[in-house]
Amino acid sequence: MSVLEVHNVSIRYKTGDFKDIGIKEYVMRKLTHNYHVKEFWADKDVSFTLDRGEMLGIIGSNGAGKSTLLKAVSGIMEPTEGYVKCSGSIAALLELASGFDKELTVRENTYLRGAMLGYTRKFMDEAYEEIIRFAELEDFQDRPFKQLSSGMKSRLAFAIASMVQPDLLILDEVLSVGDGAFKAKSEAKMRQIIHGGAATILVSHSLRQILQLCTKVLWLDKGEQVALGDTTILCGLYQQYQRKTMKLDQAKKSWAWLNGHYDYLIVGAGFYGAAFAREMTDRGKKCLVVDSQLLPGGCAACERVQGVTVHKFGPHIFHTDRQDLWEYANRFAEFVPYDGGFGETWQGVPKGGYSAMVKNMLKGVPTVTGLDYQDLARAFPRIADKVVYTGPIDGFFEYRHGRLEYDSFRYEQEQLERDDYQGRAIVELKDDPGGCTRVIEYKHFLGESGPGTVIAREYPQAWSPKRPDCHPAGGERNEAVLQKYLAMAAERPDVIFGGRQGEYRDYTMAGAIDAARARAARE
Repeated sequence: MSVLEVHNVSIRYKTGDFKDIGIKEYVMRKLTHNYHVKEFWADKDVSFTLDRGEMLGIIGSNGAGKSTLLKAVSGIMEPTEGYVKCSGSIAALLELASGFDKELTVRENTYLRGAMLGYTRKFMDEAYEEIIRFAELEDFQDRPFKQLSSGMKSRLAFAIASMVQPDLLILDEVLSVGDGAFKAKSEAKMRQIIHGGAATILVSHSLRQILQLCTKVLWLDKGEQVALGDTTILCGLYQQYQRKTMKLDQAKKSWAWLNGHYDYLIVGAGFYGAAFAREMTDRGKKCLVVDSQLLPGGCAACERVQGVTVHKFGPHIFHTDRQDLWEYANRFAEFVPYDGGFGETWQGVPKGGYSAMVKNMLKGVPTVTGLDYQDLARAFPRIADKVVYTGPIDGFFEYRHGRLEYDSFRYEQEQLERDDYQGRAIVELKDDPGGCTRVIEYKHFLGESGPGTVIAREYPQAWSPKRPDCHPAGGERNEAVLQKYLAMAAERPDVIFGGRQGEYRDYTMAGAIDAARARAARE
């Protein structure tokens, strides 16, 4: 049985010009229809349940309805619609510093606050020393309460309220009081209460606290319930919303998509994943694409910087000798010819960059970016019948046989307030004393104009698994390790490993598209 059930709770406020008028003026305004009342819903149709040992984090911007909802749950406010059912005792820490008498001493206020919370005198006598010690106020017991700092007052309130083991504990921004040491101590106290079987609700602007403490999350926005569910995934979506890399409607769509079921879950929005998703969607299959990066395109991802299309992980030129692959790529982008020195018939760079091209490839395909596959698999283990995995094959199997090695480069980007730096896209360097192998000036790939330019200096570097700009290093050692992972992959018919990292194969962009289309045809 749930400790708490909140069912379609709505809370309405009325505002207007009626607060400071007398009864006579009130009647006159009513008769003359000059009585203005506005209504707004602080919360609308909010529903969730909470079991023992669960901790619900409530997130949302200021004005989302978080504190109002807590007042309804704690019994301070009656919902306008819906209902709240709680089976057991409630301890609510909503406004910590309220309810104290500033003229009384700390000791007297401790007993006063305890009485207000329903503690007996005997309980307070036994708990007093522990409360003062926890609040770190041993030297202030007989001082007037008004001499305490706001942090001291909050610490005392927290120490008093957290002395009991309630069935439901409600916390509104109370774990942010005090210095770092006290915050750690208060969080440990909360864990102790939760492990004792309490159900807990935490409102906090600290996503770190939400991620560390909460078992699930409720996201509110202007009183509306945006989503309820997995802590890691919802905090990730909320962070993107806060940083304005994702709009609210997009976040809602993403959450709805994650709660669906698909024929194929495609991990990675690079060229292999995008081409596979396009082909299978066109064949009537349901596909969901997820990528840990915010921008689609894999190692060819592009962003706009100072009016210039910048390749985030080094320069990329689409090249092929096959007309069918060139025509396929041109379905999704208009290419500007560029001679990259590959000696192939068709070479170019797409207008708007590769991320825009991949977005066109994924048009109509549910796609969620900024999401790690491991988090998704844990939260939604049965989201799809089959997985197409384009991430590192060794990472999928938790590096059981060691890491596969890659060649990699570091790009030091610089924005310059000048029309031109070197007159062309790439200048190769030899024997540079700083180790730079080439300088890239991105505006020359597409012939972009503007008062500024963006360059990047390329340096070879040791590969890091956090960087997608990598090429399989090859060699006997890596080949032996790869064969072990391929043997493990053969035992997972529910997973298709594809792409540069999924197959540990140095595909070109055209080659990745070709391989994905071929695999889709076999499927």
